[in-house]
Amino acid sequence: MDEEVLPYGRTWQPKVEATLQKVDAAAILLGPSGFGDWQTQEAQLCQTQGVKRGIPVIPVLLPGGMGPEDLPSLLAERTCCDLREGLAVDKLDRLAREIQGTAGAAFSTPSGIKIQAPRLHNLPFSTLGDLLKGRDEEIARLQASLQSSGNPTAITQAQTIHGLGGIGKTRLAVEYAWRSGDRYDLALFVVADSPEALRLGLASLARPGLLALPEYEASAEAKALEAVLRWLQDHDRWLLILDNVDSKEAVQEVAKILPLLSRGHVLITSRVREWPPGIKRQPLETLTPDEAQRFLIDRTQEDRSPTDDDPAQALALAEELGGLPLALEQAGAYIAHHQMTLAGYLESWRAERDKVLVWHDATIMQYPASVAATWQKTFERLSPTAAAILRLAAFLAPEPIAQEMFEKGEEFVREAVKMFCKETRRKAGKESIKDGIAELATYSMINRKGDMFTVHRMVQQVMRTRIPAERRKEWVERSLRVVNRFAPFEASDVRTWPVWDRLRPHAVEVVQLADILEIAHPTVRLMSQLAVLLHAKSLYTEAESLVRRALDIDESAVNLNNLAQVLAATNRLAEAEPLMRRALDIDEQAFGNQHPNVARDLNNLATLLQDTNRLAEAEPLMRRALDINEQAFGNQHPNVAIDVNNLATLLQDTNRLAEAEPLMRRALDIDEQAFGNQHPNVARDLNNLALLLKATNRLAEAEPLMKRAVEIWEASLGDDHPTTQLGQRNLALLLAEIKEQSDPGSGPFEETGPDD
Repeated sequence: MDEEVLPYGRTWQPKVEATLQKVDAAAILLGPSGFGDWQTQEAQLCQTQGVKRGIPVIPVLLPGGMGPEDLPSLLAERTCCDLREGLAVDKLDRLAREIQGTAGAAFSTPSGIKIQAPRLHNLPFSTLGDLLKGRDEEIARLQASLQSSGNPTAITQAQTIHGLGGIGKTRLAVEYAWRSGDRYDLALFVVADSPEALRLGLASLARPGLLALPEYEASAEAKALEAVLRWLQDHDRWLLILDNVDSKEAVQEVAKILPLLSRGHVLITSRVREWPPGIKRQPLETLTPDEAQRFLIDRTQEDRSPTDDDPAQALALAEELGGLPLALEQAGAYIAHHQMTLAGYLESWRAERDKVLVWHDATIMQYPASVAATWQKTFERLSPTAAAILRLAAFLAPEPIAQEMFEKGEEFVREAVKMFCKETRRKAGKESIKDGIAELATYSMINRKGDMFTVHRMVQQVMRTRIPAERRKEWVERSLRVVNRFAPFEASDVRTWPVWDRLRPHAVEVVQLADILEIAHPTVRLMSQLAVLLHAKSLYTEAESLVRRALDIDESAVNLNNLAQVLAATNRLAEAEPLMRRALDIDEQAFGNQHPNVARDLNNLATLLQDTNRLAEAEPLMRRALDINEQAFGNQHPNVAIDVNNLATLLQDTNRLAEAEPLMRRALDIDEQAFGNQHPNVARDLNNLALLLKATNRLAEAEPLMKRAVEIWEASLGDDHPTTQLGQRNLALLLAEIKEQSDPGSGPFEETGPDD
C-alpha cells in the first residue's frame, strides 16, 4: 500500500491507521524478525477493531518464526494459522478463505465426525451429527460423486437423491452440506416442489443476508431470479440444494435451469425416480433394524423412562416401523415429549396406530409433517389405477409382491378402480395394470425389482387409515380375491411351491384381515390351502391353527380331513379318527358312494387304521378307494397311484411281499408318467420299493433306488424337511446293512427307528 497507493512525500502511518479501521479482516504475519515498534501499534489497532467490529484478527506463524507460546499477550488467545512447517497449499487456501470470510467453523462430534458448514448458508436444519444413523455410505457416495473431479469449480453433473417420502432425503442433503464447508463457501437451500416454488425460492436467494444482490425487491421476482442465476453463473464454490422436486412439472422446470448452474454443485431431493440423462441418481433405502434401534436409543436417551429391556423394545419398534427415518423420528419425539418408555410407545402404536400416525410437533421434530400426512400430495397425483393398486397392496404383507398377481386379478383391480373413482369423484383412465405399477415406482411409492415390488409397511398403514371405515371391508375383499385368483389349488404339490412361497405371506395377512371383518368366502378356501401347504412343509403348528379356524367357519369334509391329517402327522391318532369318519359320512351323504372325494376319505381312514395296526379293517377300505378312483379317473391317474402305493405298503406289512412288489412298480410307473422323474411322489415310490427290496434281501437292487429317492427329496424339499431326513436315514441303514453283509466281522447293525 505504501508503495502503490500513497503519493510521494506523504506520511504513511495515518493512512495505514485509517485503512485498518475499515478492513474486514487482519492477518498479522510473524516471521523470524517478530514485531517492530510500528507493527506493535498496528497489531494493537487491529485488536481494537477485532473487539469493536468483530473482524477476525489472524496470527500467521511463518517458517523460522515464533510459536504460539511466544505470541504477545494481545494475540495469545487467538487461533493461529501455523505455516512454520512450510507454505502448504491447503493451509494457504484456508487462510485466504478466512480472510475473505468464506470459511466455516469446524468441529468434531464425540464419535469423530467432522462438521464444517459453509460460511454462508440458509440450511433449514442444524446438523444431526452422531444421531444420523446408517448414512455414512450414502454421505461418502455423495462426496465421491459431487467431488470426484478433485476440483469443486469444475463442471459436474447434478445429483439426485430419490426415494420414498420420509426416507430421509432432505436430511441427507442437509447433512452433506454441514460436512462440506471445506469444499463450498456457500450452501443454498430452495424448496422446489412446484415450478412456482422453485422460481420464488431462487429469487429469494438475492435477499440481504444471503447473496445480498441489489436487484432484490420483494415484488420483483423475475428481476431477482435473473440476478441470482447470473450470480451462480459467475461464481463457483457453491452448493445448491433443490428440495422436494416431487412432481413431473417440477422435474421439467429443474431440468430446464440446470444448464445455467454448471459452475457449482446441484443436489436434488425427489420422490421421482426417473430423470433426464446426465443427472446422476442415488436411491435411498430404509435403515437396517440395528441402525434404527441405535437411533431410537440415542434419540430418546435423555427423555425416556429407561427400562432394562430398552434394547429389545427399541429393536422391536424399529422392525414395526420398517426402518423409515420419519416414523423413527416421530416415535422418538413422541417418546421424549411424553417421557414414556419404549415399551409404552410400542403398546400405543399397536393399539392406536391411527392416532399415533397423525401426531406431529414441529417444535421438537425436524420434519414438516407427520407420517400420516407426508405422502398426501403424492397420493393426490396418482392415477385411479395406480391408487387402486396401492390400496389393494396395503392389505398384503410388506414382502415382495408379484406383478403377475395383479395382472391375473385384473377383474378385481378394475372393480377397485371403480370404487376409488366413486369415492373420490374422479374419472377412470385407460391405464393398464403395468402402467399403474410403473407409475407407483416412478413416485417411489413402491420399490420395484424385476417382476416383483414391495410396499413399505408404513405406506400400507397410512393407506389403510385413508380408506373410510365403512368401505374398508370392500377393499379387503377385493384384495382377498386378487390373492385367491393367483393361488394354485394343489398346495401340496411341490411344483406349485415357487408360486406359493411368494404368495404365502400375503395370503396369511389378507386372510387374517378378512377373518376379522367376517368375510367367509374365499377366506376359508385360502385358509384351507395354506393349511395344506404348511402341512406339506411339516409346519404343523401353523397348519393346525389355520385349519381349526377354517373348520370353525365351515365344517366341510375338506377341513375335517385337513385337521385330521395334521393330528395324524403329530401322532394324535385317536383325535384324528372321528374327524376322518365324520368327513367320510359328509361326503357319502353329499356325493354318494362312488365319488373321488369318498375315495380320498376312505384312503385317509385306511392309512390311519394301518398306523394303529388294524390292518384287517384297513385293507377293504383301501381296495374300495382304489376301485372308485380307477372308475373315475382310469388306471393311469396320480390318485390311483396313491391308492396303489398305500395298498402295496399294507400288503408288505402283512408279509405279502410278492403281491406288494408289482403294485409298487405300477405306482412308480404312473407317477413317472404324470410328474416326470424328479417329483417327490416319485421319490416316495422309489423309497417304498427300495424298502421292499431290502426286506427281500435284494440290497444291491435297493441301493440305487433309495439313493435316487434321497436326491429327489433333497432337490425338491430341501435338507431340513422331515421326509428328506427320513429318506437319508433309510439310506444310511441300507448302506450299513450292505457293509455288514460284506464284512461280517464288523458285527451286527441295530436299527433304531422306523424304516418307512
